Amino acid sequence: MRERDQTRKKPFSCVGYSVPRIDALDKVLGRAVYSEDLSFPDMLYGRVLRAGIPHALIEEIDAREAKAMDGVVCVLTAKDVPGINRYGVAFQDQYALAEGKVRYIGDPVALVAAETEEIAKDAIKTIRVRYGKLPVITNPHEALAEGAPRIHDKGNLLLHTKIRKGDVEKGFGEADVVVEDTYKTHVVDHAYLETESGIGMMDKQGNLVIWSANQCPFRDRRQVAVVLGMRENKVRVIRATTGGAFGGKDDVTVEIHIGLLAWATGRPVRLVLDREESFLSQTKRHAIEIWTRWGARRDGKLCAMEGRVLGDTGAYAGLGAFVVKKCGIHLSGPYFIPNIKVDSYSLYTNNIIASAMRGFGVAQAAIAHESQMDELAKRLGINPLNFRLINALDVGLSTATGQVLYEGVGIKATLEKIKEVVLNHPSLQSYWKDLT
Repeated sequence: MRERDQTRKKPFSCVGYSVPRIDALDKVLGRAVYSEDLSFPDMLYGRVLRAGIPHALIEEIDAREAKAMDGVVCVLTAKDVPGINRYGVAFQDQYALAEGKVRYIGDPVALVAAETEEIAKDAIKTIRVRYGKLPVITNPHEALAEGAPRIHDKGNLLLHTKIRKGDVEKGFGEADVVVEDTYKTHVVDHAYLETESGIGMMDKQGNLVIWSANQCPFRDRRQVAVVLGMRENKVRVIRATTGGAFGGKDDVTVEIHIGLLAWATGRPVRLVLDREESFLSQTKRHAIEIWTRWGARRDGKLCAMEGRVLGDTGAYAGLGAFVVKKCGIHLSGPYFIPNIKVDSYSLYTNNIIASAMRGFGVAQAAIAHESQMDELAKRLGINPLNFRLINALDVGLSTATGQVLYEGVGIKATLEKIKEVVLNHPSLQSYWKDLT
């Protein structure tokens, strides 16, 4: 019995210990091989022609000059896509190459593969596209407005999520203090050191192999296969050493375009986005507008909260519906509120696509709920840290969605530790008194 107990208590090999990063040495010494470092004999260089206009019908694409240039091996447009010209990590609403119209400035309109990077860049500049301009929607309010131009056939609303808990009207009836405000966050680029890049080739067995800076190779593989019209087991996506992602390489970036060019030419193709192209075409953190109203009793207990979240997901869905949904779910923060009503709207606009980024909607929610907590504490005359301790979630309490927590609730312990550090630090004691 004693031997079994000792075996059961054997310490973990990783948890609780400092574990060396196995990739750290290669990175700091410059030995790590990124997708941009890979090359193959007879390799071509790819470039993408972007729309440069936020919303317009494509009336004509004239690529004759580009095709006639020395060193240009192929030029592709939507009509050259061999499979289904649609993809998307969650909703298949994006086009590998714009078809019929463009919906934001970064929409890909044509691809070029050439013998050198310089030739590919020059060829892109010679492609002429005639557009018929359409009305532009720049924010979620315009997207929701009655009679607004439709960015997609189904309309501008991607997802409406409702959170309902308790009786909000009854809860506000119990409130001695009510705080109402609107909070707005802006678009943020992930700004990883390595831009989106990759290289691909058809192997001797007719398989498409792609090395790229990505976060989800199997998810990318599925989307590449659909656009190329290939069986999934004929496509291989390999995650190369990646120089930062933070959610920005969760969606497909260069993989589909590399696949199309490698398939069309039968030669290895490398595609690397420069920083400007990355800024103008790749996914961002959502700009979100949050209106919210909170009520609390004189004893410091929160009693009600309601909110409205408008998320600008840009021209295509990406993972935007779930980011905005999560923002609404977490609008109450790590606090127990018995009565909650929140409506979250993920909306298409003609802005750059917004999708995953560290925090996944919770970072935007935190700006609102922590600001509300500070203002309520001020109005009630309660120290803001003590006010949070009064309302912090704990074992046995429920979240905004009604989930009762039974373990792993660390907010109170965290706040208590902060309080201990502040009270025991001479230079912070006066700050604490000012808050009390």
